[in-house]
Amino acid sequence: MKLKTQIAGIILALAASTSLLCSADAPQQVRGPTIVGVWQVVRHGVDCNTGQERPPFPALVTFHSDGTMTADTSALEGTTNEYGSWQRAPGSQNYSFRDTFFSIDESGALAITGIITANVHLTDANSWTYSATIELFDADGNLIFSTCGRGTATRFE
Repeated sequence: MKLKTQIAGIILALAASTSLLCSADAPQQVRGPTIVGVWQVVRHGVDCNTGQERPPFPALVTFHSDGTMTADTSALEGTTNEYGSWQRAPGSQNYSFRDTFFSIDESGALAITGIITANVHLTDANSWTYSATIELFDADGNLIFSTCGRGTATRFE
């Protein structure tokens, strides 16, 4: 009888641990507005020293529920789409993302790699603002230029 009790205890322990593992893999419920979705963004390059904005250009940014993101800035000739990841940041409705893109020269060779690191604040369920640092590297990975950026976005529905 004692053996049956031990086996039952082991089965219950395995069932409980399996349940905990499955719930750890399940997506967490997000309360309130979320950044997940497709956004129409107006971006500005910004002089990091003076704060002066450069002319705006449009982008489409998609934040996927798995923490990845994509962006299309085809308004900037010769650059690829952007690919990266995002995460929640400390504070209410704050996020951050980091993505990369390439610029190809006329012969099809890699000319520049860009990395954007940004902080996003969801101002309401359908809009956000962000500030960013943009770094450009030559084909050998050497930093050739660094600047700042800002933008505003509205949810595409």
